[in-house]
Amino acid sequence: MVWVYIFSYVLVHGQDAKVGGTIRGTVKGPSGNTIEAAHVIVNDTLASFTTEDGSFVFEDLMPGTYKLTASFIGFKPGEQLAEIKSNSHISLQFILEEAAITLNEVAISGKSEARALRESVATVQVLEVKDLYTQSVNTSDILKQISGVNVRQSGGFGSNAEIYINGMSGKQVKLFLDGIPLSYFGSGLGLNVLPIHIMKQIEVYKGVVPVHLGADALGGAINVLPRKEYHNYLDASYSIGSFNSHKGNLNGQFVNRKKQFFLGLNSFYNHSDNNYKVDIEIPNEFGNPEPATVERFHDQFSNYLINVQAGLFEKSYADRLTISARVSGLDDQLQHNAIMAQPYGEVSYRESTRGASLEYEKQDLLPHVDLKWYIGLNNTIGNFIDTTLNAYTWDGKVFRRRTDGGEISASRNLLELESDNTISRLNIQYGPWDAGNFTLNVFSSGFKRVGYDPIAAEFYGQDYYTYPTKLSKHAVGASYHHNFSAELQSYTALKYFAYDASGYAIQNLEFQPNEQQVTNYGYSQSFRYQINDHWLTKASYEYATRLPDEVELFGDFTLIRPNPFLEPEQSHNINIGGQLNTEKWTIDINGFYRISENIIWLRTSQFFAQYQNLLKASIRGFDLEARYRPFHFLRLKINATLQDIRNRSPKNITGSVDNRYFNARLPNIPYLFGNAEVRYQKDDFLQSNSTLSAWWSAGYVHEFYLFWAVDGNRDLKNAIPSQFIQNLGISYSDDDNRFSVTLESFNVLDEKAFDNFNVQRPGRSFNLTLRTYLKK
Repeated sequence: MVWVYIFSYVLVHGQDAKVGGTIRGTVKGPSGNTIEAAHVIVNDTLASFTTEDGSFVFEDLMPGTYKLTASFIGFKPGEQLAEIKSNSHISLQFILEEAAITLNEVAISGKSEARALRESVATVQVLEVKDLYTQSVNTSDILKQISGVNVRQSGGFGSNAEIYINGMSGKQVKLFLDGIPLSYFGSGLGLNVLPIHIMKQIEVYKGVVPVHLGADALGGAINVLPRKEYHNYLDASYSIGSFNSHKGNLNGQFVNRKKQFFLGLNSFYNHSDNNYKVDIEIPNEFGNPEPATVERFHDQFSNYLINVQAGLFEKSYADRLTISARVSGLDDQLQHNAIMAQPYGEVSYRESTRGASLEYEKQDLLPHVDLKWYIGLNNTIGNFIDTTLNAYTWDGKVFRRRTDGGEISASRNLLELESDNTISRLNIQYGPWDAGNFTLNVFSSGFKRVGYDPIAAEFYGQDYYTYPTKLSKHAVGASYHHNFSAELQSYTALKYFAYDASGYAIQNLEFQPNEQQVTNYGYSQSFRYQINDHWLTKASYEYATRLPDEVELFGDFTLIRPNPFLEPEQSHNINIGGQLNTEKWTIDINGFYRISENIIWLRTSQFFAQYQNLLKASIRGFDLEARYRPFHFLRLKINATLQDIRNRSPKNITGSVDNRYFNARLPNIPYLFGNAEVRYQKDDFLQSNSTLSAWWSAGYVHEFYLFWAVDGNRDLKNAIPSQFIQNLGISYSDDDNRFSVTLESFNVLDEKAFDNFNVQRPGRSFNLTLRTYLKK
């Protein structure tokens, strides 16, 4: 740990030790949210701007009395006095009050960046995550708290996660990291394992997806914005928890403001044995199944990231120019099949990714023209191992020996896959007048994968995996945002999509090659109207197209079989909603209606899963979220979602003997769920600028059927039961978040938890998190 101490000392102190007194503090709004870029002045001579977390610092101040003034547009200035003695350190906190001001007849009030986006023309939920840095949560845990969003995982930490937004699910919902598709970065950076410490905020778009995200999405998107701070800091945390879970994060940055240069590091390592208890059946000595409760024995998961970036900022030729290099990967043991009916004892998958990228940003590159450009490449090597002839029972014992075949595949596999990915995104914004601006976004990606499997080659007579699979995708979007008045805004967009895919499937021991070239388009129109100071309403329509991706087309060669014959899916999406924003209350309500065709859905069986086209479906429903802050120290939140997804394909299209499935609710999809949270925060607890936080959160999902509700006896049908899962946590951070300790309990009442049929999720667990955050 010596190197960590040296690194932190250099970042925080620089080469020369500082002398004299220090004043540091934070600037917040009336609701407790920190304010970035607030102006802080000392005695009308020294000045600084607050950083992303609302903090400021003045060092080497001589003994005396100082007057500090904090200000930000839309807020009343705040003043405080501080008396400095030799080598003293003083912490202050400014709470600014909102103040409406008038500029050219337009009323402006102080709003955070997140609130401004939430009140924009987009139907979007925005979650600032800096208050969660002290917790041991992943992105999937956070998303479950957002109205209209449901996350289903197939096990414990690291298991596959499927996200639902207003009835759309899986690949219909696109995931982005700063506007770049998350799938490009490899499985080691999946949303189910992405730590919050590298994020600034999470944006959840419902319905219309803005063109700057630059990819096809059918009914929603999630964009994770990373931290981009121009100050020295070191952020390190370690979490230990149940099921031998360990999470370590080390993030830091050195900034030379004179040379306008920065060097940063983002890294993490996570591991869990996932050996929580499950209720299953084990054959007795006569081969008859008997109920038992055992620990999962082959479900370890680890993933890691090391990302180094260097760049320049605030140059005449670039606002930000960044070069990044990274390595990431995972090691995943597979415990069971899709419905947890068959345990595996030796199957595993490992993956490692190496990548590099270049990012360029410049405002006013030409008059009224802003440009952003990202280009990157990745190389990923994956190893799927399924060679054993052993058949295991849930207690980890070998039940029998097979004569052929692996635990998953008929051929057995010792498979190595190598994938190359390239990606480019060019974003140009042009604002010829104050009332509106144009956006052009051009996105292109390329994917190529080849493999090698000597065991499968012996089984099939040749190594089919040496045949390459290729996929190139292109998306071009153009939009115009117009302010008709201070109350009325509109957003109009056109999108063009194309892809060229070549691949194969192995079905009934036959090699089936396939090639596809597809082009399609989409368009959308959105409006937002501010009724008064507190109420606003939104409405949007979108014709959306989504192209199948490489996993849907070519499989993952573990539990997902390839289907290179998939067709793109289309959807007509309508959203109508409203917002109430007051000092204490925030209420969002959103109604949605979708008609979707050629829906790509994951069909599961006992041994494997495969993506297939469903013909036509309708989706309608609403989600509601209310947030209430009766006191500065107390925040309450509750949300609920009701969605009704119906089959709209008649019998002459589906091939059914009658129309009993027409207008039937689609199975295996939750239709009623919600969340609640109570959070208490006490500032200046035990010492100045320290914080004590405590919270309770809960999630509810109503029972839903695995198969069609119109088939069979309802009392005997397989169902995912209703569940109400509760969590508790408490956290303490000292002066300016330099050190914090957090204790959490998930599923505190040890309820049986299921996201998918028969697939049990962890019971009660505990986590202890320690974090240090040093900055200058």
